[in-house]
Amino acid sequence: MKLFTPLRLLALLVILILAAGCTETAPGSSSSSSGISVDVSAMDSILASTYLQMSSLNMTYIDFIISNPTDTPQTVTVESEIQGYTEKSINTVDVPAHRNVTVGQTPSLRTSAIPSEMTSATLHYKVALADGTRIDEQTHPVKIYAKDTMVWAIFDGDEWNDMTPYIGAWVTPHAAEIDPLVRKAADYNPEKSMAGYQCGDSCTDEMWAEYTNDQVKGIFTALKNDYQLTYINSPIAYGKSSENPQRVRLPKDSITSKSANCIDGAVLYASALESIGMNPHIIILPTHAFVCYDTKPDSPGHFSCVETTMTGSSTFEEAVARGNQEYRDEITNGDFKSGNSQDLSIADLRMIGIYPMQ
Repeated sequence: MKLFTPLRLLALLVILILAAGCTETAPGSSSSSSGISVDVSAMDSILASTYLQMSSLNMTYIDFIISNPTDTPQTVTVESEIQGYTEKSINTVDVPAHRNVTVGQTPSLRTSAIPSEMTSATLHYKVALADGTRIDEQTHPVKIYAKDTMVWAIFDGDEWNDMTPYIGAWVTPHAAEIDPLVRKAADYNPEKSMAGYQCGDSCTDEMWAEYTNDQVKGIFTALKNDYQLTYINSPIAYGKSSENPQRVRLPKDSITSKSANCIDGAVLYASALESIGMNPHIIILPTHAFVCYDTKPDSPGHFSCVETTMTGSSTFEEAVARGNQEYRDEITNGDFKSGNSQDLSIADLRMIGIYPMQ
C-alpha cells in the first residue's frame, strides 16, 4: 500500500482545513487601553473525522497572535469554545515587551455532541489581561458537518488531493456496541474466545491461518445470525478526482440499523478485528470496498479477505473466496500499483495519526 508519511498527512489535513473554510474571524486588530493587540483566525466549518485528528498532528482550530508594543511585559489569558459542542480551552501566557506571542487552541470536541446532521453552532472566544481587562471578545457562526460525513478528495486550487486514509477514523474498536458483538462471536469460535494473535510460536503458517480465520468467521456468523446484518446497495463513488462527500455509517449505527453497504460493512468488520488486537485492512476500489486482515502478526503475505456484502446471504467460506479473488484481481490489473485502488492498513493509519473518531 501507499504509506502516508506524517508530513504528507499533515499537508493533506491542511488542505482539508482550508477547504472546510479557514477565515479571518477578526479582520484587523483588536486592542485594549494597555496597548496589547490581538489578531484571530479560525475555521468556519468542521468535519468531525478530521477535527478529532488535529491535536495528535499539532494542528490548531483557532490561532491568536498577541502583540505587545509596550515597554512592560503583560500576562494574557486566552479562551475559546464552540458552545455546546466542545470543552473550553484556556491558556495563560506571558507576552514580553515589544514581542508577539502566538497561541493556538483546539477545543476538545465532545464526541457525544457531534450532530447527526449538519448544524450551525457558535464559536466564542475571549482575550483578556490578567487583571480582567478585555482585549477582545467575539462570537462567530460555525458549521459542523454530520458525524458520518466523509470527503474522499479535496481540490486545493491546483490538483485533487486524496483524503481516503481518513476512513480509518470510522474504524472504532472501542464503541460500546463492538464488545457485545465480539462476545457473541466467541460463541461461534471453536476456541470459545477471541484472543487475536495468540496462536503461539509453535504454530505453523497453516495453524495461524486457521486460528485467525476461526475468529473472523465468528464475527461473520454473529453478524449473520444474531444481528441479521443486511446488505444495502447504496450508490458509492470513491476517487481522487472529485470531492464525493458521502455519509458512511459508524459501526454502532450499522449494528443498530442491521444494515450496511460495502464501506459500512468494511469499517464494521475492521472495528471488531482491531478490538481483539488483529490488524485489519480497508480495501478501497473505485466503486467498492471490502475488508482484509493479517492472519499472522508482522508477517507480510499472510493475509486473507472477506467480501462483507455477502454476510447475510452466503457462507463465510464463500465470502472469503470472493474477497481473496477480488484482492488478487486488483493486483493482476495493476490498480494497487497505479493508485486507483488502495490497501489501507489500520495499523499504519494509527501510526501516522489517524485515530478512531469515538
